[in-house]
Amino acid sequence: MKIERFGENRIRIFVSYDDLEERDIDLDSFAYNSPETQELFWDLMEQAEIELGFEVQESQLCIEAVSDVEQGFVITITRIEEENDFESIHKFIKNRYRRKDLSLKKKSGSVCSTVLIYSIESFDDLCVLAKQIESLFTGRAAVYSLDNSYYLVLSSIDGNISNKDKFDSVLCEYADKMTNVDFFEGYLNEYGKLLIENNALSFFSKM
Repeated sequence: MKIERFGENRIRIFVSYDDLEERDIDLDSFAYNSPETQELFWDLMEQAEIELGFEVQESQLCIEAVSDVEQGFVITITRIEEENDFESIHKFIKNRYRRKDLSLKKKSGSVCSTVLIYSIESFDDLCVLAKQIESLFTGRAAVYSLDNSYYLVLSSIDGNISNKDKFDSVLCEYADKMTNVDFFEGYLNEYGKLLIENNALSFFSKM
């Protein structure tokens, strides 16, 4: 692992696949923010404080992880000290996740998330979408609000989608599919407001 500081409030951490193997962390554990992954993260924060004087107490952190198929991961951590800074970085991350697929891959294998996350611009669109896909999806559905948008988080995907073509068509019409869902789900948990934790489709379809 290598840590570099660039700027007063930002560091970049390089984590190789060998680093993960040394800590008995596989890609599934890394992707789903396991206790082992969290321990690794705070060890890195402590190392950054000792080596670079990068302190994070009482600070909000914006974390962006990008996978490298051959090498591992590059994790950029930004310390946010001002509310306005948080707003601008929040919007940057939101737009960046929409544009770029950061799926985790190693050699010929890949890790596929069992979660789908969609961004919906208006409350009316959320309600219409919920009415149209409620009968098509039987897994868990939660809704968050964040930065004047709504986020539909669908879990337990496998085997719980009927008429996938119609399901995809409706979501494409009313929502934007988020990429790198493993990290964005954690971002929602940290900064979003949970509106409905379970059965969100049933709830909003009746609005």
